[in-house]
Amino acid sequence: MAVEPPSRPVPSGDPRAWSQRVGGSLRSVVVGVDGSAASLHAVGLAGQIAGGAGAQLTVIHVRPEPPVFGGLTPGWCGLVEQWREDLEYEVGIRVTEILDPLGLRWRFRIENGDPVHRIDQLAAAVDADLIVVGSDGGGFLRALLGGSTATRLVRRERRPVLVVR
Repeated sequence: MAVEPPSRPVPSGDPRAWSQRVGGSLRSVVVGVDGSAASLHAVGLAGQIAGGAGAQLTVIHVRPEPPVFGGLTPGWCGLVEQWREDLEYEVGIRVTEILDPLGLRWRFRIENGDPVHRIDQLAAAVDADLIVVGSDGGGFLRALLGGSTATRLVRRERRPVLVVR
């Protein structure tokens, strides 16, 4: 007969109080941002949690990989690179607008590669106590292709992952 561990209450209310509910020991929080509304909401929530706990917040944006067929089209690489730079700039501006008013310590990292792998690596490097990501829900096609970044992170990570919609 399997014994289930006691259930832990799901935090609700003021996110700044969550650190006390999980032991009051949050030192480092990592949040992934891709520019979507859900990811920007995750940045705000992660900022409130980190600020309430006095934790270091690290924001990571993983540069999207260009489509494989793009290399076959003349001029495509320049367009994709410009789009990626514009996205990074816009994400940086939005993150700054969200986090600066909170008055907390935070860092912004831009990485290349698979978002799940890069977020996992960063979380390990900073010994994150919590990872926060946004998810818009996805849909059938995304589920068929292996799931969203949030779903893949939840499956892979041993540290807590907070998925924000």
